[in-house]
Formats: sequence, C-alpha cells, structure tokens
Amino acid sequence: MKIASFLASIAFVLSFTTALAATGKPLDQLAEAWSDLHGYNATIQLYEVKGSNSEHAVFAYSFTKPASVTMHVNQGPNAGATVTWTGGSTVRASKSGAFGITMGKTVSLNDPLVTSLRSYSVSDLSFAGILAHAQQTAGTLSSGSTKLNGAPVIAVTLNVANPAQDNGMTREVLYLAQNTQLPLRIDGFTGSQLVRIYRFTITKSW
Repeated sequence: MKIASFLASIAFVLSFTTALAATGKPLDQLAEAWSDLHGYNATIQLYEVKGSNSEHAVFAYSFTKPASVTMHVNQGPNAGATVTWTGGSTVRASKSGAFGITMGKTVSLNDPLVTSLRSYSVSDLSFAGILAHAQQTAGTLSSGSTKLNGAPVIAVTLNVANPAQDNGMTREVLYLAQNTQLPLRIDGFTGSQLVRIYRFTITKSW
C-alpha cells in the first residue's frame, strides 16, 4: 500500500472551546458505544508521511465481532485488492487478475504487503484496535470539545510517554462524534509534524 503522491489538501477546523483535566471519560464512552455494536461498515481515508514518502488510500472496511475484517482497497496502487482477517497473526490478501482469475496469498498481519507506510495493520484500523491502543499506550490523556468540519466533536489527546514504543508518535488526537461517541478521525504527530490522518465514515452499523 506504498503510495508516492501527497494528499492534495487537508482541511482542519481545530478550535478548542473547552479544555478539561486529564480524564478517561471519553474513552469510557467510546468503550460503551463499541460494546453496543456487533459490527459496522465504514469508508476509511488514510494519509501518512514517513520521511520523504507519503501514502494516500481509501478503503471499504467491514468489521464483525469478535474479530472479522474484510478490507477492500478502493483507491491507491493496490486498488482492487482485498484483505481479510479473522483474528490471529495472519491475513489473506487477494486480487482479481486477467480473465477473472483471483490470486491470493496468506501473509503475516504485519507484512509490508498489507500494512501502511507507517506499518499499521488492518486490525489497527478497527474501532476495537483504536480503543485498545488509546487505553494501553502510556502517556497523559486530556479531552476537550472542538469542531471538525463545522460539527461539534470531542477531541481526546494523548501525549505519548515513550514515542519509541508508539511508532515514533509524540502526540495523538482522537476525534469522537458527540452523538455516537465513535471515531471520526485520528491525527498522529511526531513533534510538530502531522504524519498520520485517518478519517472514518460509517455507512452501516448493526
């Protein structure tokens, strides 16, 4: 999923209206919202930077509990490829070729063939993976209300204690919808540089 072109434009509306003391409450609300779902379909827009390289991709992502993922690459050099994961340490990657022949192979969950530029996997993109990461990564947590594309959201900011254990990230910001408490976007920073943006649009949940 390595992509050489930069995302043309990224709109940010990050005007904090409230700054709260460090709290896990928004994560508790995310955990509660997630516990009420059996699964969901979403469109994920991914943008990452690493060194002089960048990656931009769009995925159709489907998750069913406890750990079943089907991810189709809608845009990017691997457009048309599908990655499936059913828990565990491997995934199945497949793509239709000439004459309708489908070719596939089973690889490690963390194989560069099926991970992003900054080495995130299909499981990391799931709401379950996002929640676990936010709960388990050492650092200081704070939250506040802000606006994203004009809509009010909750921003949960994690200042990472040990960036070496978090893929070089020094700060992460998780944006949660106020009405559903589910993720809308994740930003990742190394110092002042924005190196990761994931956007989530839920198209169906059950």
